[in-house]
Amino acid sequence: MAVVLFLGDIAFLAVSLWLSLYVRAFKVPAWSYFGDHVLGFIPVFLVSIGIFFIAGLYEKQTRVIRSFMTGRIFGAQIASILVGVVCFFFLPLDIAPKTVLVLYLIISVVLVSVWRFLVAPRVSTGARVQAILVANGEAATELAEEINSTARYAMEIAEHITVADGEDVSARVHAAVAKGARMLIVDTRNPVLGNTQPSLYDMTFSQVSVIEFTTLYEDVFDRVPLDHIDYAWILECLPKRHRLYEVGKRAFDAVLALVGMVIAVPILIIPVLVLACSGGHPFIFSGRIGKDGHLVRIIKLRTKLFYDGGDPEKQKINRETTFGTFLRRTRIDELPQLVNILRGELSFIGPRPELPTIAAVYQKEVPYYDVRHLITPGLSGWAQIRDYDAPRGGADIERTRRKLSYDLYYLTRRSFVLDLVITLKTIRALVAVSGR
Repeated sequence: MAVVLFLGDIAFLAVSLWLSLYVRAFKVPAWSYFGDHVLGFIPVFLVSIGIFFIAGLYEKQTRVIRSFMTGRIFGAQIASILVGVVCFFFLPLDIAPKTVLVLYLIISVVLVSVWRFLVAPRVSTGARVQAILVANGEAATELAEEINSTARYAMEIAEHITVADGEDVSARVHAAVAKGARMLIVDTRNPVLGNTQPSLYDMTFSQVSVIEFTTLYEDVFDRVPLDHIDYAWILECLPKRHRLYEVGKRAFDAVLALVGMVIAVPILIIPVLVLACSGGHPFIFSGRIGKDGHLVRIIKLRTKLFYDGGDPEKQKINRETTFGTFLRRTRIDELPQLVNILRGELSFIGPRPELPTIAAVYQKEVPYYDVRHLITPGLSGWAQIRDYDAPRGGADIERTRRKLSYDLYYLTRRSFVLDLVITLKTIRALVAVSGR
């Protein structure tokens, strides 16, 4: 569906330009005249598509994402307009007259909105394959509800079969196939399916496609179903050491951290002086769990009256200062962490490091939690940009289980491309938070 959305965006942006030329002269523009303007507008098209991508308009349209989509579409349109104005009115681009740009911006907002809100939701990928889901638990129910909630998926869950211990559901599966089901989604790691699996295996010879449940769940939600994995999954799916990726990522971190420090030092001078004059040390050195479970000291600017170290009793009398709120809102308080990145204790991209006291609780209560410590923690990560209900403050077991499901997804699929996606979407999140 992302490809359809992308092609539709390109088409409607091009049509917007054609209509702008038509409206300006009130006559059909010659193809050569239109072609000249298309070449000139390529930077604007690329910027618009880039903004749409950063805004998440090409993400998988799960129900959670769809609830945010209206605001994102309008926000992306406004950003495209502002960038378009900058490109044509402040940069030396040889495009004239500017009237065409004004018309284009107005018409493109209308047409892309029509495409996104009215046309795209009704675009069908064709006849949906009838599927049988054989899996237990909340994750299985979540997957069935998500797939059946929109026609954008190529399949439809015709029957969801839950399995009791020792039950053989072969007859129910065969009955569903007889009714036209041509896809079988099975939780092969569920031990109660032991008696049924040989029969399900035989179905692969009856033109029935078989998909492993956890694989499909990951593809749909971009996270791992924690209740459906085991130690065998961990050993099988954890990434092997990719030397080129690790060396390249470390080099990127070091170079970007150096550049960032050159920019950050002038910005930090005034905040450091203000905090020093207000009493107390301007910096705090907060202990966090780093790679391989080692303790690292994260450097940040102080935003509260004093550093409480996560002590519940001290937190009762501590509070965030007005200046501290400004530092947090603008993310200036996190600039000193560039030192941690330069030293290799942090990365720009990776699971967010946790306080030792809270991490100890999670290691006891959340299965496989310590797996996230196999790689260097980061300033931003897959969980930070994908989890809309992330834990905040003290220990939160349920929310952390969900957060871990995103961290495990990143661990098994991390790459230069995924890191780039996280970086672009982090920029979107920073702009959104700073603008509040």
